[in-house]
This record gives sequence, C-alpha cells and structure tokens, in this order.
Amino acid sequence: MGDAAAISGLGFCYQNGIGVEKDGQKAFEYYQKSANMGNSEGTRMVGFCYQNGIGVEKDEQKAFEYYQESADMGIC
Repeated sequence: MGDAAAISGLGFCYQNGIGVEKDGQKAFEYYQKSANMGNSEGTRMVGFCYQNGIGVEKDEQKAFEYYQESADMGIC
C-alpha cells in the first residue's frame, strides 16, 4: 500500500497543485488513506480539510476529533 508519510505527501501535492492540478477531493482522499495507516500528520490534515472544507463539507466537530486523534498519536 505504500508509506503513510509519502501518501500524506501526495495529499499535500494535490492540495497545493504541486506537479498536478489542484484537487481538494484527491487531497482529502490521500490524507484519509494516510490517517487510516496510523500517520499522525495525515490525521491532522484530515482535520484541516474538515475545518476548511477541502474536498469535503466543512465540519468543525469532525475537525476537532481528527485534531484530537492526531495530538493523541504524538509527533509523526
């Protein structure tokens, strides 16, 4: 499946249009894959997506939950 940090990096590229066309939905999907693999940075970025409506509908409660989960994991 790949390295969770690298998958999170793909999300960053899609979020910011680095080497690819910007695509918030793909960014969210890659961050979610990374989070599902236990990566704290990917988990934090899922929260960021929920907070800012990147590739997903804004949801402050879900944003908080993902930020909390990421904090509980510690440093990536």
